Amino acid sequence: MTSLIFHNPNCGTSRNTLAILRASGEQPNVIEYLKTPPTREYLIELLTLMSIAPRDLLRRKGTPYEDLDLDNPALFDDQLIDAMVAHPILINRPIVVTDKGAALCRPSERVFELLNNPVTTFKKEDGEVIQFDKDNAIHSSIDLIDLPNIDPENMRSIDIDSLIGPNDLRYPPKILVLYGSLRERSFSKLAAQEASRLLRWYGCEVRTFDPAGLPLPDSTDADHPKVQELRELAAWSEGMLWVSPERHGSITSIMKAQIDWIPLSLGGVRPTQGKTLAVMQVSGGSQSFNTVNQLRILGRWMRMITIPNQSSIPKAFLEFDDDDRMKISPLYTRIVDVCEELVKFTWMTRGRSAYLTDRYSERVENAEEVSQRVNQKPI
Repeated sequence: MTSLIFHNPNCGTSRNTLAILRASGEQPNVIEYLKTPPTREYLIELLTLMSIAPRDLLRRKGTPYEDLDLDNPALFDDQLIDAMVAHPILINRPIVVTDKGAALCRPSERVFELLNNPVTTFKKEDGEVIQFDKDNAIHSSIDLIDLPNIDPENMRSIDIDSLIGPNDLRYPPKILVLYGSLRERSFSKLAAQEASRLLRWYGCEVRTFDPAGLPLPDSTDADHPKVQELRELAAWSEGMLWVSPERHGSITSIMKAQIDWIPLSLGGVRPTQGKTLAVMQVSGGSQSFNTVNQLRILGRWMRMITIPNQSSIPKAFLEFDDDDRMKISPLYTRIVDVCEELVKFTWMTRGRSAYLTDRYSERVENAEEVSQRVNQKPI
């Protein structure tokens, strides 16, 4: 059959997906769904093919999602489908259909699973290189030339088959990185950048939130653009890395504000529950673990799976060179360990997080009761 893509040319993910299709020898039928939206019947067929619920197909950013109160857990699937038919911008993109099935290709690498003869190497618009090997494993990476302190002989790629089942999805783990300083030369940001390079080498899709401009919690409504950006990234992610400076023996207010703006619940849906978390800290003085310990408490409160390993960098101003790269040392080696472990735990748990966090106490409550309990009026 001829492959099919529901495409938005203004979307980078959609453009990358279409480019992967064409680079793989496909000549897909391109449907700009905002101009030619699917019928209600075909939309239901697509949802069935993708094996996802209507709520999982909804797009929030730049749509009437909030105006239509689509976060309301009491809405039925038929009502969500009606909303997408009436407002096609609510349909997330791109959706690809081939003779191997259908999928919402976010990230764009998911399209590899639908191709019979996928291209082996593809470079995204932002320069990220995606490699697809004969074992159907996707590797999103940077070259070791960007990791000068790594010993190539001892750097091991993730053995995915040791961590997941044969039918589990193999698209790159999605990791959100948060750091806790606005200084021009922020050592928590530099440590976060080092970790991000490593996470990409291990095959992850990494996004970093810039806390500049984020308002204090409760100082404005949650529809503030920076708050919305943070919440959308939290919902997108499957794991997180938090890096905070230690200030007065604690995490910084910048770090805490980011965590506080990520709600425990959104209409009965918990955006952090069951996701993995790694914690790191930087200090201006001697070795300390106050901050990572507090981050662990917060991670537990957010119902996240916090990995055993962690990193604490004392006298951080001595650990980075004039090019803002971390020097080789046991402290750098520990960051490699943290990143490797985070990726392993994310591969292992992400397809099972819903089951791992399924609780008796919540099964005895219906959606309306949950919504009323978790959306009480603020104090």
